[in-house]
Amino acid sequence: MIEAWSLRAIRESRSMSRLPEDLPPDPVIEAYKKGVDMTLVRENLKLTYTERALKLMELQRTAEELRRVGRELRAKR
Repeated sequence: MIEAWSLRAIRESRSMSRLPEDLPPDPVIEAYKKGVDMTLVRENLKLTYTERALKLMELQRTAEELRRVGRELRAKR
């Protein structure tokens, strides 16, 4: 569920000045939220934009390395 302070911040922004007071919860979003570990989200939000970008770049490098190794293993069969 969206926190009251974030709704207020959205309402106060220039682009979203007419947001309804109470939005009904979307059942699809609520179902997905059950599987989200909020501790990881909170820890990630403590990082600066630069730190998050660097973590993402490292994740992308790791994913590419795993793809490369997978291709090599499949080629050996």
